Amino acid sequence: MPYCFVEYLDPAISLADRLDLAFEDLGLAPEQKVGLTTFLSPLQMKSPLTYEHSLRVSFLTKAIGRFIHLDQRALFYAGLLHDVGKAMTRLATLNKTADWTPADADEIKAHVLDGYRLVRDVFDFSAEIILWHHRFQQGGYPEIIPEPLHDYSQGTRTMIPFYGRMLSLADVYDALHRINAKFGALSGEAIRDKMLAFNPDQRILVGNLYEEGILTTYTVPEG
Repeated sequence: MPYCFVEYLDPAISLADRLDLAFEDLGLAPEQKVGLTTFLSPLQMKSPLTYEHSLRVSFLTKAIGRFIHLDQRALFYAGLLHDVGKAMTRLATLNKTADWTPADADEIKAHVLDGYRLVRDVFDFSAEIILWHHRFQQGGYPEIIPEPLHDYSQGTRTMIPFYGRMLSLADVYDALHRINAKFGALSGEAIRDKMLAFNPDQRILVGNLYEEGILTTYTVPEG
């Protein structure tokens, strides 16, 4: 099955324009923009579809941060960078939508630590959050989280996995719009049902995000 996607963002505004608007809204300096896009460039060249997924996730995490009064910039950075490790994953594996093997699963799991190693020493807090974005699912990974990069306060150490939890919500929501052999092409309503089922610890928040329009059952009509 080829890689297909059910779009939920208004195509009248391109992802590139949305990214520029997000940069502007957060007041990022030119060097900060360059730093982020430099990390994204290999992924954009390797897999434009994964790059676009990262942009959409960043817009969602930023909106979630605004809604629940978390640091929008921290969540936006983490959303943009969460899959940069997939630049080291074989394209055949990235584009696969059916017939997954245990070897495929092991290969794709490596992207979390790969991304962490790429981002740390430049975007350390983002690197810490990235470690958690697949930890909350069934069979979550990586099994062992590296020790913190800095001597964070106890409050910050507590917040890092929570930021990772918010990132995971955005990541799963966007991924559910991918057409694959497991779910096929889901309607917006079916995706909402799965978001509620897959995230029982965050059902109230997920419901509120739909009520606010941050998550939506809307899908873009074909043609």
